[in-house]
Amino acid sequence: MNGNAAAPLEAGGPDPIRAPLFSTAVEAFDDDRRHVVLDLGRARAGTIALFGRYRCRLDVADLPARLDALPDPEAEGGPQALERWLDGLLPPARGEQVDLVLCWNLLNYLPPAVIEALGRRLTERVSPQARLHALIEYQATRMPARPASFAPTGLELLADPASGDPNAIPAPRYSPKELEKRLPGFGSEKTMLLGNGMQEFLYRR
Repeated sequence: MNGNAAAPLEAGGPDPIRAPLFSTAVEAFDDDRRHVVLDLGRARAGTIALFGRYRCRLDVADLPARLDALPDPEAEGGPQALERWLDGLLPPARGEQVDLVLCWNLLNYLPPAVIEALGRRLTERVSPQARLHALIEYQATRMPARPASFAPTGLELLADPASGDPNAIPAPRYSPKELEKRLPGFGSEKTMLLGNGMQEFLYRR
């Protein structure tokens, strides 16, 4: 596993969220071959424990730690700065293709141009049948200014709210088709409304 030290979830937090499409993506792993998972979130003990059951390489990008340094792609020199930001975000491929990308709730915190640039990078390094999983704000019109950190507990998910900034910001409420336009090479496989009001998206090459 590559990434920063894993953090446990806080005790006494929210109840687990049933996430059927996350379960679908994980249960499709074949024990007979090695898989590569790219986790865009923070290193979490639950994620490491889950994928430790498989022949699996887990790369952790920790995108939340880099949000404050995210350049404005519309500014002068912004596209070049964004490419450098992505260079620092994504771990080395090391000759292997990614089978599953875990975006958690992080696409809610990226503007469309950044999602599109990230999508291009992902297309270059994923396997032909790769999947991408995301949690998108659907019912809420506002969301925490800092992303909560999601991690599996079994095949359910727990959200650990971010500490610090208590403010809320507008939620982009991306639709499946809007994200599909920004994720070249990925097609929407299925969407589901979850019990916490978010939509669960599963995309496939």
